[in-house]
Amino acid sequence: MKKFELGRLMCTVILGTSFLTGSAYAEENLSEFVLDGINVTALGYEKSNLDTPVDTVVYTGEQLKETGAGDVANALKYKGGVYFTNMGPHDQNWITGSSQINLRGIDGGTLVLINGVPASFNNVNHLDMLNLDEVERVEIVKGGGAVLYGSEALGGVVNIITKDQMKNSLRVAAGNKGQRDYAATIGMGKASLALGRNEFGSTGNMTERLGTRKINGTDVPYYIGFGDSKKDHLAFNYKFDDRFKFSYMFNKKKYTTNYNDVNENILQHFMYDDREYFAQIAYNDENGWDAKIYYNQRRIENPDYYVVNPTNVEWEKSDHKQYGLDTKKVWRSDKATGLIGISAKRETYKNDNQKFKTFGDSSSILKDPAHFGTYALNNYSVYGSYDRKLSRATNIIFSAREDLIRSEAGDYNEFLPQIQAITKFDEHNSVYASVGKSFRMPTFRNLYYASSVVVPNPDLEAEHGWNYEIGYKYSENGRRLNLTAFRIDIKDQIVAVKNLVDNQSYQTNAAKYRNTGIELRYEQDVDKHFTYNVGAVFAKPQRMYKEGQAWIDTLGRYQINGGVNYVNRDFSAALNLSYWGNRFKNGVSSEKITVTEISSPLLVSNLHLGYNVAKNVTATFDVDNLFNRKDIANVGGTSNNNLYYTMGRTFRVGVNYNFYKLQRET
Repeated sequence: MKKFELGRLMCTVILGTSFLTGSAYAEENLSEFVLDGINVTALGYEKSNLDTPVDTVVYTGEQLKETGAGDVANALKYKGGVYFTNMGPHDQNWITGSSQINLRGIDGGTLVLINGVPASFNNVNHLDMLNLDEVERVEIVKGGGAVLYGSEALGGVVNIITKDQMKNSLRVAAGNKGQRDYAATIGMGKASLALGRNEFGSTGNMTERLGTRKINGTDVPYYIGFGDSKKDHLAFNYKFDDRFKFSYMFNKKKYTTNYNDVNENILQHFMYDDREYFAQIAYNDENGWDAKIYYNQRRIENPDYYVVNPTNVEWEKSDHKQYGLDTKKVWRSDKATGLIGISAKRETYKNDNQKFKTFGDSSSILKDPAHFGTYALNNYSVYGSYDRKLSRATNIIFSAREDLIRSEAGDYNEFLPQIQAITKFDEHNSVYASVGKSFRMPTFRNLYYASSVVVPNPDLEAEHGWNYEIGYKYSENGRRLNLTAFRIDIKDQIVAVKNLVDNQSYQTNAAKYRNTGIELRYEQDVDKHFTYNVGAVFAKPQRMYKEGQAWIDTLGRYQINGGVNYVNRDFSAALNLSYWGNRFKNGVSSEKITVTEISSPLLVSNLHLGYNVAKNVTATFDVDNLFNRKDIANVGGTSNNNLYYTMGRTFRVGVNYNFYKLQRET
């Protein structure tokens, strides 16, 4: 560790600890604390949010369902501090078919876990595949989490915890744009099963004219839009006893992108077939032992053909596998809590692709297939923490992690320290300070991907970042407040650079990223029927391509979000809004970052209505993009001809049947 990094770490902690421990009020008025919003993701063991020295929030599956969303990704986009991209059906973006979210504005810097196990492939996750009926809760930890979980947690961690046992339920819904939703959960004693299918029809054109593409030697102008898409989901859980459980999940996503002429005739058809497999055996006991063995796999096939000449076919296939073991032990005493853990993971990746020799030109011949892989990576880690009471009011936590990574691209050794302190003034109020280091490994695609327009770079280094945070938390009588000030500094950020001479791009460790901001979140249960929440983020995310160049703005500078929920015996209603303003889009060419201001603010909205029409039967009505905003989702250049728009308003009408007794408050 560099001297200035160590000095900065020590100064921050000393100042924070001096502030936190200096309260006589806390010492004299401390009573027995009531646990509120228990989470396990932030520290690796159960602790309430008021006792956790980092910005954390816990949403139950039922709370997320109140947004009217059918999956985790669409529910989280209404939550403060969660930045997202949404373009097509299921909030998909181009090419990857995923609904990407990030915390605190860091691309590829949000680690997604399913039951505590990493669940992303090449920084891509599919939170839109998880049915909320099978979700127990979602725990969000902002500002890092790398000490416990390793790579990717630069901006934070999203941990989806599924239900051990599900209840019998059935859902059918339909809406405009070809929407069809089918979902069922089945409880069979120790076993549970969840099934789901979601369909979407064609969106029509979603871009302004981008330019021309050469088809059989002729330049043809085109638009882009999504064609039909389907998502299939299966989850199976078996709980042997209170210690052992097995879980399996299968996701299949199939969607199409169409390049259309001015009359919306299909010129080029792109199909994306994405399949994911997750299997896990978990053990935990009352003595503090927790262990997981897991296997994850993602297989992708995407043929790309021209309708005018379907024999000209481009394609890509990839296979990404992960095998892992993670085990930890927690010790508790009246004065301290200790944790030590070890983990081991092996990843393999292979890819085949065949492209036209001239990018996007069907009149050119196909290049020889590009085969890269099978590449492998082994990651061995040791991590631990020591949570010590300095007084009845104040705790300080020392944490560290060592990662040893061995791969064809080289060896990576990463040491991650973290220090946190928290003081509870009473059972309702606490303040905290935290500083820690995080990193992100280059992905297999960063290192090795090759095509007619992409050159691999196996010499990439890891990204490194420091997170600084102070905050205040309050919880009393149904009122909850979080106020956080944060700073993030990242160096050696991986960016794609395009050479305008040969139209080829490559990945390089060139950029720096920084973000300074304030986050506010407030929730109140007014009574047993009515609740509301408001939130705001004011930040200044910026990027620098290389030394000597200016810092430029990126993403959005502020977000305002809010929601209201009403429930009585038979009727429920929820309205959710999220507004992003002062947005920017970056691009990189010729070793210089370009910046484009997006003049249109981003507004997402959702209305959810439910009514118990009969015993155990609930009818629902959902409207997404309530105000029919044609938001700009991406900017491909500096002209208005390169704007990508999101879909307009969509709605769904559904029926839910529960095979168990509904319990509604009168």
